[in-house]
Amino acid sequence: MMPENKPPSRLRNLSIAAIAAQAGCLIIVMVLAALFAGLWLDAQFGRRGPFTICLVVLSVPITLYVVMRIVLRLIAAIQPTPKDEEQDSF
Repeated sequence: MMPENKPPSRLRNLSIAAIAAQAGCLIIVMVLAALFAGLWLDAQFGRRGPFTICLVVLSVPITLYVVMRIVLRLIAAIQPTPKDEEQDSF
């Protein structure tokens, strides 16, 4: 018998997929924020590109780190605990 408070595995997988999609959107948001901040700084200092290039290049490792942390957290959430495996076998 399944406990009432445990969500079905399909619902759990869909929620994990939604979080992964949000991580993908986070990549776009962070790179665009770096792009617009660089363009704004270039406009303020009368330059044509150095701030934009530096901020976009620096945003790549930061974005990769943040996405890696999110993905590792998702992988840990996907792996069933031994208690869950016993309940699924019935």
